[in-house]
Amino acid sequence: MSQSFGNGWNPQFGLDPNANAGQSFGGAIPIRTVFPNSRGTFNVPGMMAVGGGIVPGPNNLGPSYVIPQNGYNHPVPVFPGQPIRLPNAHPVTNPDAPALNLTNSTGGVGCEPGYNYFFSSAHTKIHVIKSSTAPWQLGSGMEMVFGAYQVPVNVTLAELLLGFGASNPIPKKNKATEVIQGGNGKWYRGVTFSGDKSSAMKMTIGELGWDESRSGRPGEKPVVWLWITKD
Repeated sequence: MSQSFGNGWNPQFGLDPNANAGQSFGGAIPIRTVFPNSRGTFNVPGMMAVGGGIVPGPNNLGPSYVIPQNGYNHPVPVFPGQPIRLPNAHPVTNPDAPALNLTNSTGGVGCEPGYNYFFSSAHTKIHVIKSSTAPWQLGSGMEMVFGAYQVPVNVTLAELLLGFGASNPIPKKNKATEVIQGGNGKWYRGVTFSGDKSSAMKMTIGELGWDESRSGRPGEKPVVWLWITKD
């Protein structure tokens, strides 16, 4: 099954109630939030209390980002006439994939205030299996959780490992193993790359064949399936 990260966020209306951008939950009351070691409280539009409860963040995780020291929790305008946005929603947080977030100089998440991000033109699709047991050692038909990602093909193998949380100080313990679907829930072990192989770590994933052709669409190559470990 794929890994769910919660609802989307629209800077005009706040949290999306479904997959389409729109206004926040009708009749909901903004949460009045207190952050530890802060001097007061402030309302967080878009994060709503509904029916006496609180709409949880991604994967039911609480806030785990840093409030900038200047006291703002929305992008600080840096260009004349730049409109004020609603405070940012809690970012997607997953210790298994720190590359999901970009931290800026204010301590917040996302691009530098007032800046846009220039995306790479070529991406591959990677599914990272979440399992404490090697997938090829599991019985046929066992259900597994995985995270689905689009990754720029110019990312190096070293950057990929680090971006998916493989940060063991002993390089050879950081490994990415490609796994192959065998049908009927069976998986087979493919090539393994370890962090102590400096020549391989310098290669881009596109050079390894994990490129935009791995789309998973009908008639095209399957997506890349990886099992990433650090111990």
